[in-house]
Amino acid sequence: MGRIAKADPTVWKIVEGKLYLNCSQSIKRKWEEDIQGYIEKANKNWPSVLK
Repeated sequence: MGRIAKADPTVWKIVEGKLYLNCSQSIKRKWEEDIQGYIEKANKNWPSVLK
């Protein structure tokens, strides 16, 4: 989504040895519909978010 969001430490999932946090249960459910797609998008957005 191109921004940093607050995470809920109780809403998480480990995928291929990496920990992913979500901000809510409803967002996690949406994220789980296309985990690899969301990870790819996040990896592309991450460098610009850090600026």
